[in-house]
Amino acid sequence: MNLAIVDPGSFVLPYDHQLVRSLAARGDRVDFYGSTTRYNGGFLAAMAVLPGVTARSRPISGSVAPRWRGALAYLRLLATLLWNARRYAIVNLQFSGFWPAEWVVMGLLRRKFVYTVHNAVPHGHEGLKHRPTERLALLARALVFVSGATRDDFLRRYGEAFRAKASVLPHGLLPVAPQCGVVDYDAQAPTPRALVFWSTVKPYKGIELFAELARSDEIRQRGLALQIHGSWASELRGLRGELATLGVAIDDGYLDEPQLLRLLADDVVFLLPYRAASQSGALYSLLNHGRFFICADAGDLGVFMRRFGLEGLLLRERSAAAVVECLDYLEANRVTVVDALRQAQEALRWDRLLAEHGAAYRLYGSA
Repeated sequence: MNLAIVDPGSFVLPYDHQLVRSLAARGDRVDFYGSTTRYNGGFLAAMAVLPGVTARSRPISGSVAPRWRGALAYLRLLATLLWNARRYAIVNLQFSGFWPAEWVVMGLLRRKFVYTVHNAVPHGHEGLKHRPTERLALLARALVFVSGATRDDFLRRYGEAFRAKASVLPHGLLPVAPQCGVVDYDAQAPTPRALVFWSTVKPYKGIELFAELARSDEIRQRGLALQIHGSWASELRGLRGELATLGVAIDDGYLDEPQLLRLLADDVVFLLPYRAASQSGALYSLLNHGRFFICADAGDLGVFMRRFGLEGLLLRERSAAAVVECLDYLEANRVTVVDALRQAQEALRWDRLLAEHGAAYRLYGSA
């Protein structure tokens, strides 16, 4: 089967790489349409050398082009997609980049159009519905959700009429570099020396919890350093200054591959204190790299922890005391936790997920 995977800004390039690689491994021919990018470019190069895969990219992302030039480049990319459309059984849009043009193009391709929904509405959107998302969903022959939490949120917002064409392809393991394999968990890992947040820092990610942790006598007595790694949203400038004053080590920017691999090999526990979330790519990267993590009970994070019997690492509330309880649970139940995380690694292999849940990528096998 021939497929096109479209991610105009290469917004979720590590995810795209795993999906494309798994489709190619089962024998499909895949054309990827995306953008060159300052970040994660290795994934684009890695896709280009996969057997049966053609990677088509233009400078669309805001990291490599001003908005007007990126829009023109995307229009040219969509024109190439239309030119090649007859060869595809499925055209899968991963993320919307310029919805008016997508609405026209996907309208022409609607019998082939599969829309992957990563978020029911964009982060920070205040309304119940996001009209461009709804319009694309109405056009699509099938909707693919990357978590059950995202599907349920979408149906709550847009209505049960979409359920008939909805399926969930659960988020799989997400290595931070294309050459990285799955790292086994170590039940004998040293006592952690720090609590770490790693991801882009945005308002909904609950990073203000680090202020309470910095003031906690219990955290201080344990000798735990506090670190935040990731590019900060401009509206959180005040919080960044406050946390720095409290002694939290802040690395405001994108980590390059060597820096990130060093962080993922360090003796630390990661904290995901999200106040709202559909799913977290960071969680699936930490899982892939054999790292321990503590999560707030938000969206797919809570579903994941319960599914694999990891409630002891799920914050009962967003407080320093709850973080300490999770750390104590990890120390007292390390072998049990390691077994559960290994089971999660096995369950969330991409080849397995595609075989068990990839119905939308088989719908048009006879097309």
